[in-house]
Order: sequence, then C-alpha cells, then structure tokens
Amino acid sequence: MEIKKISTEKLLDLNKHPRPNNFEDFIWQEHIKWVLKTAIQSAKKRESHMGHILFSWPSGFGKTTIAHIISKQWNIWIKAVTWYAISKPAEIVSILNSLESWDILFIDEIHRLKPNIEEVLYIAMEDFVIDMVMPEWWNVRIPINPFTLIWATTKSESLSQPIKNRFIYNFHFMDYSLDEKKILIKKYLTEYKVKFEDKILNQISSKVDSVPREIHNMCIKIRDFIVAKMSSFGKGGAWKAEDLILDENLRNQFILHSKIDDGGLTPLHNKYLEILKKADRPMWVKAIAVQLGINEKAVEEDVEPLLLKLWKIEKTAWWRVFI
Repeated sequence: MEIKKISTEKLLDLNKHPRPNNFEDFIWQEHIKWVLKTAIQSAKKRESHMGHILFSWPSGFGKTTIAHIISKQWNIWIKAVTWYAISKPAEIVSILNSLESWDILFIDEIHRLKPNIEEVLYIAMEDFVIDMVMPEWWNVRIPINPFTLIWATTKSESLSQPIKNRFIYNFHFMDYSLDEKKILIKKYLTEYKVKFEDKILNQISSKVDSVPREIHNMCIKIRDFIVAKMSSFGKGGAWKAEDLILDENLRNQFILHSKIDDGGLTPLHNKYLEILKKADRPMWVKAIAVQLGINEKAVEEDVEPLLLKLWKIEKTAWWRVFI
C-alpha cells in the first residue's frame, strides 16, 4: 500500500491552535473580562500592581489562559508555577524574592498547597514582606517587590478563609450557553481548516459538555475523523485544504463512531446511569465504582459532575439516586 505524505508546513498548519492573546478572542465570561479590564486600566494609571485574583471552577474553563491574557494586556511579566513545584516554605520564598515590581505570580491548583506555605503567603500578599525565622529563633522581616498573585483552583471550598480574604477579586467561571458553544465550535473548526455548514453547528453543540476544553477536544476528534476518512490527495500526495469538509454524512458517522449522546454523555456515563436504574434504589458511590471498574475518586471527579449538571442523578455524602 502506498503511503501518502503531507508536507511539514501543512502538518504544522493543521495542528495549529493559538491560545487567545486578548479578551476579545476569549469567548464569554463577559463580566469577568469587564472587571479585569477595569483593574488593568486602574493599575496602569496608578503605575502600581493589581489586586490579587482568585479563579475558581472545574478544569478546562481557561483559568490559565486568562491569567496570561492579563499579563499580555498589561505588558507585565508572569511567572507560572504549579502546586507540586512548591513543597516547602523555602521554595515559595525563593519564588517571591525573584519577582520584579508589579510582576504576576500565577499558581495553579492552589488548594493543594500545604498550610505552612499558605502562612508564608498571608503576609507577603498583604504587606509585601517575608518573615524569616533564623537559626537563633528570632525573626527577620524581608521586604519584597509588590506583585499580583493569581491563584487558580478547582476546589475553592478547600481554601482556608484567611487566604480567601486576601484576594481582592474572586471570580467563579460559569457554564457556556448553547449559542456560546456554537461560537467556540465554529472558532476551533475554522482554526483546524475544517469547512462546514452552519446548520451542523446545532447538531454538534448538543453532543458536547459546556466546557471549553471539552469543546476543543471534540473539534480535534472531528478533524482527525475527517482526515482518517479522506480518500483524495493533492499533487505529490499532499492534502488539499478543500478536503477537510464536515458534511451531514460525516457528522452522523462521527457521532456513531464516538458514541456520544446528548449533553456529552459517554459510554461510561451511560453505564453509571444503567447501574443506578437497574438497582432501583439509592446506591453507595463505592458500589457504583466497583461495578464501573474505576476508583471512587474517578467516579466523583470524572463521571458525576456532568450527570449532576444534566440533572440525571441526585447526590448526598454517601448515596446516589437515579432521577
């Protein structure tokens, strides 16, 4: 069998997905964007740092992306770290000492930080100083440059109240509506050079969760499905842009191939619902996890959020009920 090749330039073009560089390209969350624009304008006029910012909501809503947009719009350097890179107070002290005036420090999954590291941040956020305990058991207060701390968390309820109180801005990302999902699908498919009719957007948007990352992932799957189904190639074996077309037939094949139901329900979600429905009684999450063949944490974090969002189940601390 002859293997058709694609040029490096074409391959890079097909895989290109630039993150938004400004608020206009970041779809929705209009209230958050409006408040952040105001905060940036104020910081520029005052020639000072911004107030500390807390982003909360499940993974995939663009918390990291919008933190970098703030940096670009403000033209300020951002240092991004994740919680596992900070295991002891000395490490956060080193990071804070490396910041220049007005810099942004972005920490992801902040709820996983140890309490003793949070304690170092309390006074650093409020007074821009670090309290160091010396070997002789006396304290030295070291000033640091004023900075803006942006924290992202998927579990805001796990944060202590003292640390929450030190954030000027506390944003909770909201689900995307059907129209906003269609805007995102159109944007991503266009970026991946996939041509389509607008009526297909309605059919696709009903098959995906209202989370930007899930929408993006689905568009990648659509592109890959079309490429796999392609039979025509251009001169020399290179793909032609007009080959990437999502029509009604390919759309139906993709849905059948992916086994995706309305709302973005996967076979695993449907198996969960089948277990509850057959039981015809409340079940412990541990019992459901055993029947699914996954652990309880995976059930609670990867399966149940969408089912709860779609009002398919009711949940207590122990029991799950089919609606």
